[in-house]
Amino acid sequence: MNPEISYYVFAIIAVILAGLAKGGFAGVGALAMPVMALGVDPVRGAAILLPILILQDAVSVWVYRRSWDGAILKVMLPGAAIGILLAHAGSPPFQMWVLPKRLPRDMLVGTTALAFAAMTWMKMPAYAALGQFTRANLMATAMLVPVAVVSTLAGVALVRRVDPARFYTLIYGLMVLLGIKLVADALMA
Repeated sequence: MNPEISYYVFAIIAVILAGLAKGGFAGVGALAMPVMALGVDPVRGAAILLPILILQDAVSVWVYRRSWDGAILKVMLPGAAIGILLAHAGSPPFQMWVLPKRLPRDMLVGTTALAFAAMTWMKMPAYAALGQFTRANLMATAMLVPVAVVSTLAGVALVRRVDPARFYTLIYGLMVLLGIKLVADALMA
């Protein structure tokens, strides 16, 4: 396959996965960067995805702006800042602490949206320091913006169609699959 075509195929799939996650299907987004890395250098791929994630976060925060738990954010964000600084951590510690609280579906998604929006912004200085926000990378980002917005809104629509009682079962299932994938990746390395 032509390398440029292959890049766009993987980039579009990665943005769709990230959009579904930002729309409320936590866990799916963890697959976005590995998929993106199939089509482009991982550092460049992350630099292309980061502004897209910010846009997707903005869409999610707007949609869920009335449904979030400030007490959780007050506790989680300082730890998230330390985790991002030391080990680029974010999703697994957040999910492990928040999911057992069994928040109402929209409150869980809204709290997650705000937390991940803050965490994504915390990563910006590192990528800027690496010089990764080049014209070429930003142009690649711009071409993916329509897919980013549509996929995030699709994630929101899908989450709202899932029965709230089954939502947690689905999220836990996605987290188990993600855990299996991470363990398999570690064993292969």
